[in-house]
Amino acid sequence: MSEAYGPLSRVRRVLLAETAAIRWWSLVIAAELALVAAYVAATDVIITEPRYVIYPFVWINVGLWAMIRTDLPGVEGRQRTIATALAGGYLLLLSWAGGILLLGLSGPLPGGAVSSIHWNIPGWGPTVIVGTPRVRLSIIPFKLVGYVAMTYLVYARLLDATRAVLSGVLGLVSCVGCTFSILLPLIGATTLFGSTLTGLSWDLSTVVFLVTVALLYWADEVGAAVSRRLDL
Repeated sequence: MSEAYGPLSRVRRVLLAETAAIRWWSLVIAAELALVAAYVAATDVIITEPRYVIYPFVWINVGLWAMIRTDLPGVEGRQRTIATALAGGYLLLLSWAGGILLLGLSGPLPGGAVSSIHWNIPGWGPTVIVGTPRVRLSIIPFKLVGYVAMTYLVYARLLDATRAVLSGVLGLVSCVGCTFSILLPLIGATTLFGSTLTGLSWDLSTVVFLVTVALLYWADEVGAAVSRRLDL
């Protein structure tokens, strides 16, 4: 194999093409490290589990990266309205399953009307809690960014799916890459994302989040690969 087409050459070409992106993300990561260092210095917090400090920035950085790199398909007004409504419902359901949105359906929520900010370690904080006795938002920065990122990616895939559905070519259920990646975060939100920080819950949650973003980001490639396997 010629050196010009070898694996190392391909890696060099990718790095050269992504030089600007690498530079910017290096600055972002440096800023995040500085924020954590400043918080630790100001509060004298002792970090005993470093991975729990890293995970929030994994969610934030991967979520932002995926949104920045995902272009929305051009569709007509009716298709965009359908996709927007479905994505909005998806975000509400994900927020409820993940503990961001609390609803007092069977009775008033404990504490009544609340409004507070908790200055936790960056990524986990600042945590904003605001709401009425019936509706409450408990916003943790990395969870909010992660859920918005997944919703944005779902929205992009729904634009593809609704365009296909309305053209009579392909339904959402028949798109394996779309369907599985849309269902996975809801399953994860119910079983993991909303759980308390015990054992390996956030390790598993982060894995589910990364797999979900990967499936949504590369949904077309995943669907094509599955189709090829089914045709064999």
